[in-house]
Amino acid sequence: MKGMLFVGSVLGLVILGLDELFSFAGLQFGWWAAPVFAPLLVWLVISALASRVIRPVELDGWRWGQRLRTAGALAVVLWLVWGWWAGPAARAWKDAHGGFFGIAGSGPRYPLHAVLAASPVMMGLVAFLLLAFGMVLAPNVRGRDREPPRPPGGPEPLRAPLVSERRRPPLPRQWP
Repeated sequence: MKGMLFVGSVLGLVILGLDELFSFAGLQFGWWAAPVFAPLLVWLVISALASRVIRPVELDGWRWGQRLRTAGALAVVLWLVWGWWAGPAARAWKDAHGGFFGIAGSGPRYPLHAVLAASPVMMGLVAFLLLAFGMVLAPNVRGRDREPPRPPGGPEPLRAPLVSERRRPPLPRQWP
């Protein structure tokens, strides 16, 4: 129960942050935008479970300067493409949703079919851009692979000799 509260709180803060970020950039944002974030969320969960960033090998060699330039270019393209997808998706959501108070069913509904059918090609492009943005900005995390245990009976580690094992210097000869 505590874990669910924590995850819900974090998710709520992320949604509020995204709403503020999108409104600052002058872009439409609402519950209808949730499907484009699904691939990014799945990738984040898989990467967390694997304890490493799952992405193309070529991106691992990039330095932060190159990553920031690429992320900036992706953000500009996302800013340009978002409106082409968001306008039809928001209109389809509004037409199919009908609001929370005039619902004939037993609770709120999410007209996913309307959002998916509004502009599927642009939705795929936006989802790809968000996923690429996440993969570019994710830091390199080295796996914390521990050294495998040594087999029993292997070579012993070096150690200092015991006092009794030390060789004593030869005694000087005594001449009669």
